Amino acid sequence: MKLLTRTSRYYLFVSLVVFIITGIIFYHLLLHIFYRQLDETLQDEKVLVEQTINYSDSVPDFRLVFGHLIDVTILNNLQKKTEHFKDTLLYDSEEGKFLSYRHLFVENTSFRQKGYTINIYKPLRETEKLVTEIVIAISLIFISLILVLVFVNYFIAQRSWIPFYRTLHNLNIYDINQEKPLVLIPTNTHEFELLNQALEKMSTKIRQDFLNLKEFNENAAHELQTPLAIIKSKMDLLIQDERLTEEQLRLISSINDATTRMSKLNQGLLLISKIENQQFAGTESVNLAEIIDKTVGQFEEMIDHKQITITRDISSSVNLHINRVLAEILVTNLVSNAIRHNIPCGSIHIFLDSKSFVITNTGLTLDIDPEGLFERFRKSGSRGDSIGLGLSIVRKIADLYQMEVTYQYTAGNHTLKIIF
Repeated sequence: MKLLTRTSRYYLFVSLVVFIITGIIFYHLLLHIFYRQLDETLQDEKVLVEQTINYSDSVPDFRLVFGHLIDVTILNNLQKKTEHFKDTLLYDSEEGKFLSYRHLFVENTSFRQKGYTINIYKPLRETEKLVTEIVIAISLIFISLILVLVFVNYFIAQRSWIPFYRTLHNLNIYDINQEKPLVLIPTNTHEFELLNQALEKMSTKIRQDFLNLKEFNENAAHELQTPLAIIKSKMDLLIQDERLTEEQLRLISSINDATTRMSKLNQGLLLISKIENQQFAGTESVNLAEIIDKTVGQFEEMIDHKQITITRDISSSVNLHINRVLAEILVTNLVSNAIRHNIPCGSIHIFLDSKSFVITNTGLTLDIDPEGLFERFRKSGSRGDSIGLGLSIVRKIADLYQMEVTYQYTAGNHTLKIIF
C-alpha cells in the first residue's frame, strides 16, 4: 500500500471517529437545549393555569387555550407543593398508537385553601422531528466537509510527494556500471533536496568503491593468471626432463596440480565477483536444450572413462531470457558436478521443461550439511580436483535471474533442480 493512500485512510478514519464522537455530543446537547426550552414553556403555562385557579371560581378547558392536553383537578384537602418533569407515552386514538410527551406534574394549594393537581402534556413529535432534521443536515454537511478535506489533502500530498517519486524513479533506472554519476532533479522542498544531496553523495562514494573493487579484481586476476601460466609451462617442461627422479617427478606433479587448482580458483572467484557486480548485463533468448547437448558432448571423454550412463528427457522448445555466457556456465557447472561426484558405472538423468531444469546423478552420501552445499569452498569429501565454487556460482547465476535452486538426496541419487 502506498504511503499516500495509507495516510489518507488514517486521516479519514480519525475524521470519522471524531465525527461520531462529536455527533453524539452534539445530539445530546441539542436535546438538552430543546428540553430546557420546552420545560420553560411548560413552566409558563403552569403559571397561567395557577393564576386562573387562584383568581377564578371555574377552571376553563385549557386544551382549547394552549392546543395540547392540560388536566386540572381541584381537591377539597390541602396538598403539599410538588413539581417534576418526565417523559411519558400516551395513546393517541386518532393515530392509533402511543406518542411521546413531555409531562409536567404540579401539586399545590391555592390561595383559597383548596388543593389542586396540574398535568400538562406537551407532544415531543415536532421537537424530535426538528432535532432529527437538524442532526441529518449537520451530518451531511460534516460528511461532505470530511470528503472534501480528504480529497484536498490527498491532492496536496500527491503534489508534494512528486519530487520523492521522481527521485525514486531515477534511483531505479540508475546503473552503477554507467559512466555518468547519479544526478537528481533539484526541488524546492527542503527535506527532499537534502535527501537528493545525500543520495548523490552516497552514490558517488558507492560507485567509486565499486570501480576500485572492479579494477582490483580485474588486475588481481590478470596479474595472477600470468605468473600461474608461466609456472605451469615451466612445470610441463620439467616433467619432460628424463634426468628427474621419481620423487622429483612426484613433487613437480604435486606443484603442477596446486598451480592448476590455484588458476581455477582465481577464475572462479573472478567470475563470482563479476556476477555479483552484474557485469554480465546483456541478455538474449537462449535455447537451453542446445546448450545442454553441447555441454554433454564436451564431457564425453570423462563420461566414457567413468562408464556413466546418461538419459535425457529434454524439451527442445525451452528458451530463457538470460546472458548466453552465464547460461553456458550454469549448465557446465551442473553437468561437471554430476560427472565428477558420480560413481563408476553410475548414471545421470537430465530433465528439462518450461518450468525447471533437473539433473539427477548417482553418488555417495554427502558428508556435509546440504544447507551449506551452495556456500563457497564447501564440498563433500576430499576431492583434490574440486575447488568448491561450482555450486556457489550456480546459486549466484540463479539469484541474478530470480530462479530457485534446490537440492535433494534420495536412495543414492543426488538431484539438483533449477526452477525458472
